[in-house]
Amino acid sequence: MERIALFLAAAAAMAFSAAGGKCPEKVDWRRADDIAPGVKYICVEVDEPRIMANHLVRVDLRTPGLRVTGTRRPREWGNQMPDYSAKPLKIDAKRQTTQDFLDEHRANGTNMVFALNTSAWIPWVRPHNHKYGSFLNFFVSEGEVVSHATNRCPMVVVFTNNTAAITSRIADADVPSVSVAHPSYDTELIMKNGRRVRPPRKQYTPKVAPRTAMGLSADGRWLYALVVDGRQKGYSEGASMGDLARMLKAAGAADAVNMDGGGSATLVFWDGKNSRSSIPNRHNEKRTGYRPVAANMGFYFENVAKSE
Repeated sequence: MERIALFLAAAAAMAFSAAGGKCPEKVDWRRADDIAPGVKYICVEVDEPRIMANHLVRVDLRTPGLRVTGTRRPREWGNQMPDYSAKPLKIDAKRQTTQDFLDEHRANGTNMVFALNTSAWIPWVRPHNHKYGSFLNFFVSEGEVVSHATNRCPMVVVFTNNTAAITSRIADADVPSVSVAHPSYDTELIMKNGRRVRPPRKQYTPKVAPRTAMGLSADGRWLYALVVDGRQKGYSEGASMGDLARMLKAAGAADAVNMDGGGSATLVFWDGKNSRSSIPNRHNEKRTGYRPVAANMGFYFENVAKSE
């Protein structure tokens, strides 16, 4: 565990160094660090078409004991949102940082080793500090529907048997067997069968920004998470949808979706050394300002005592 902690510190320092080259045709996962059984992390830095720090995680869903969970219904679920009056909104989730999400699970005895932010939520209006969130699309955690919104958005789905899919439909009868179903941002499927998918023009956003995206291998074994830091000149300027698709394809994904990015984009690992989990990506040079979000996904080991 100490070796992992030292690696994460080195990866953070490496982000300040100059990068070189384009997106690789294939990510060399042999160079990645083992965060936990079945979970690997690597930072791929490029300077074409712009400077980008690409934080990649590969999860082997066939790893014995590995399970997936997500943001659950809070006690206040279904109540009127108390701090938003522009229109009636029902509470689906309570916002918390991805780091707090992982640390809270560990404090409650769950051996969670990795977490990331996933889906967008509403309201998103100034001052952007609402305590709760409503989801824009269908959202399931631990066989429980958290949001009843439309079930036609591309989403990352992992079932209780650890099979996975990126799909736009879950049958009602299948919901109890779903560990997580987290929708993409603005219904944005960015890759299908290894080919770039462009959304309708009205949804197309070519600008670069910090991003979170997820992908799945063709056989459903490997789940990929990608966070690209952005808005930091000289370190990482951010990614477009095409950048995300290229990097996830290089990582090994066949299908991929864009998730919620910007100031929400966060990866968190448990390194077993400090009192809190570690964040390899950064929102700014001082590593501050990690945003409370309404949707997180976490990976943990069942029936395994949490490491100290």
